[in-house]
Amino acid sequence: MVAATSRAQANGKTPIQSFFNMYFSGLEAFGQAYDPFTKGFARAQLEYMGHLNRRAQAYLEIPNRLAQCRTPQDLVNEQLRFWRTAYEDYTASLGRATEALSFALPHLALGDDSTSGRDYISFSEPEEQRSQRNRDRKAA
Repeated sequence: MVAATSRAQANGKTPIQSFFNMYFSGLEAFGQAYDPFTKGFARAQLEYMGHLNRRAQAYLEIPNRLAQCRTPQDLVNEQLRFWRTAYEDYTASLGRATEALSFALPHLALGDDSTSGRDYISFSEPEEQRSQRNRDRKAA
C-alpha cells in the first residue's frame, strides 16, 4: 500500500525546504552585495598584520644589532636606522591600508542614492520674497 503524499512532497519541496531556500538565497545575495567591502576590509587587516609582523621582527633584531656596535657613533646610527625604517614602514603600511579601505567603503551603500537630489526640509520664505510675490500677483 502506498501512502498518500502531497504535491509539494512529491516533487521534493516541502514548505520548510522552500523557506530555507529563500532564506539562504537572501544570505547569498547579501554576501554578494557586500563582497567588495569584505575583500577591502580583509586586505586592510592583512596589511595591518604584516605591519605588526615587520615591526616585531625589527624589535627582535635590536639586541643583535646593538651587540655589533663598537662606538657611540655606531649606536646613534643604529638608533637612527631603526626609527627611520619604522617611520617608512608606518607610512607605507598606512598608505596601503588606506588604499584598501578606499576601495571597500564606496561599496558600503546604506541607502538608495536616487533620492539624494530631493530636499525634504522646507524653510519658510523671507518676508521680502512673499511681499514681492504678492505685488506681482496684484499687478497682473
